[in-house]
Amino acid sequence: MPGSRPKSLLPPHVHQWVYFVSLCILVAAMPTSRFVMSLIQIIMGINWLLEGNYKEKSRRFFRSKPALFFSLLYLLHVVGLLWSQDLAYGIGSDLKNKLPMLTLTFLVVSSRPISDIKARILLYVFFAAVLVTSFIGFHIFITGNYVNFRHIAPFVSHLYLGMMIVMTMFTLPWLTHKTTRDKRLVYGSYLVSLWLFVFLVIMRSFTGFLCLSGVILFFLLRQIYFKKKVWSRVGYLLVLAALAVLFMSIPVYMYHKVSKEIPPGNYGDDLQTSLGNPYQHFPDNTMRENGHYVYYFIAEGELREAWNQRSNYDFDGEDLNGNQLKSTLYRYMSSMGLRKDREALMTLTSEDIQAVEKGVANYLYTQWPGLLSRVHQTVWELYWYKTYGDPTGHTFTQRLELWRGSWVAFMEKPWLGWGTGDIYIAVHFGLEAIDSPMENYHMKPHNQYLLFLLTLGLVGSLLLYGFYYRYAQITGAFYYLPFNVFLVIMAVSMLGNNPIDAQAGQTFFSFFTLYFGIICQPLGKDKAKL
Repeated sequence: MPGSRPKSLLPPHVHQWVYFVSLCILVAAMPTSRFVMSLIQIIMGINWLLEGNYKEKSRRFFRSKPALFFSLLYLLHVVGLLWSQDLAYGIGSDLKNKLPMLTLTFLVVSSRPISDIKARILLYVFFAAVLVTSFIGFHIFITGNYVNFRHIAPFVSHLYLGMMIVMTMFTLPWLTHKTTRDKRLVYGSYLVSLWLFVFLVIMRSFTGFLCLSGVILFFLLRQIYFKKKVWSRVGYLLVLAALAVLFMSIPVYMYHKVSKEIPPGNYGDDLQTSLGNPYQHFPDNTMRENGHYVYYFIAEGELREAWNQRSNYDFDGEDLNGNQLKSTLYRYMSSMGLRKDREALMTLTSEDIQAVEKGVANYLYTQWPGLLSRVHQTVWELYWYKTYGDPTGHTFTQRLELWRGSWVAFMEKPWLGWGTGDIYIAVHFGLEAIDSPMENYHMKPHNQYLLFLLTLGLVGSLLLYGFYYRYAQITGAFYYLPFNVFLVIMAVSMLGNNPIDAQAGQTFFSFFTLYFGIICQPLGKDKAKL
């Protein structure tokens, strides 16, 4: 009959199970496989088409105000194409990467709601995937089968895995408390969270630790706000102050170590090695490691010969990080206060040799916990950037330079921005304007807030935040404690990265936005109000 709705050849409950299993695979793929993240959403789309009942499903979507508000985030970027020069990048990359904000929203909202039990299972599947990924990463760590600490995250970037770990650390105990009174399971959830914290330390995810710090700060402020007793508030304020002092003292201590200067002595009176070879000195290069000047007391010829006897990596080649190996060796030996000659090199252990091969530039990094090494490295980069103004080759200082250039580009077109596809054009303009040595680099700002300002301007950015706030307000997602944890994780991660523009970050953002706003609405009676 005309106007009849298309019907599926399969029973409705089969399509429902395919939809639910697909969601399970999607959350399991977030920490494990970018390919599966894409593939499973295609399968969800095919299942949606085969199920039929298009009119009914479309009505569900268009009658949902939250879905329309969340979809407007994507449509804002579509509108941004109108004043974009690079339409190919805008459509083929930018809009494609952000597609889950539209497609996943449509599929979830137009499909029949899943039960509260299935909604909880989704979270447990996600937790299990994160936990298994941490075990695999730990195996990589203990076997030493990695070059850079980033490789300890086996499947997705350590940035996004760190965000997922923090999300699991706080949400797993919350959900376990909600679903069982069995103390063994509750204690087990805390043990899992403790293990994930240990793995976060091993993985050295700076973004993960910043997110963790942000969540801890959120809980402390929450306790201060809700506690009625004055002494309780004072107690939490003292804890907050103590953590702030600790948080600030570590980089201050590291800066003292980095900026320390140990004079090389009267090197003109000590001209030869024990083998009778002359030392070279380069006073114009003032790089230091642990206070010791790197480019003093170099006997390159005998050092080359000695190194090539002990290592299969060529002295004049590159280390496993892609840096000049001899430069890494100079820095490593200088950090130990050694001269760069054969006699000193022969005192290095096999572990020292392997560390240099991997690109480790300071012996302290082989002794300190990963997080301290990461902080020291960041402070060293900052000191080098402040002293010489050269950001190249270092992740943190490159970000600082990108932020400077991006702000200049934003001020050039503040209201509507440069357009959805013109992020690289905008950043290049800004870097060129500040005469940066990075002006030929093809990079985004590494700051999601700046990226929104550059592409959508102040008007578009305010609309974007307004639409998202309205979505969370209408759905009541703010009442879920884990949703607020999720918001803190996203807000902190966006300071130093572009998570919404990357597949793993975008899927993480879209799924948990939909989960706490739409998918788990049947759990309304179990909401944990702030």
